[in-house]
Amino acid sequence: MKEESTHIDDQQSVKVKKKTSAGRKFFSQAFFDVLGGEFLAHDWAVRQTRFMLFIAGLALVYIANSYYTEATSRTIDKVNRQIKELQFEYIYGKSAVMHESKQSEIARKLEKRGLKESVDPVEKIVISKTNQP
Repeated sequence: MKEESTHIDDQQSVKVKKKTSAGRKFFSQAFFDVLGGEFLAHDWAVRQTRFMLFIAGLALVYIANSYYTEATSRTIDKVNRQIKELQFEYIYGKSAVMHESKQSEIARKLEKRGLKESVDPVEKIVISKTNQP
């Protein structure tokens, strides 16, 4: 009984070794078929041409999408830089207007033209309705 189990184990190990060597042989044969271009002559390759063309089309679409995405990303970065520059210009312009519209600056500019700031406070003129004709 022990001899039979040993014999069966030997047969199984031989089969495993044959499978691994057959797998390596198949892989190397397939590799050389692809390198040599002989795989195109096989019946399998002829049946799969539509699928291969579909995969090639998908690859082209994927590449085009990558380029489009990169171009869009560059455009977004450029627009963001322009927005920052415009924000800085807006802040600078706003501060310049605030400075120029201060009461002391207006009085200084008008003094050069001969106008003086009034020192008297503003008086309210009230008209009563009883004096109307």
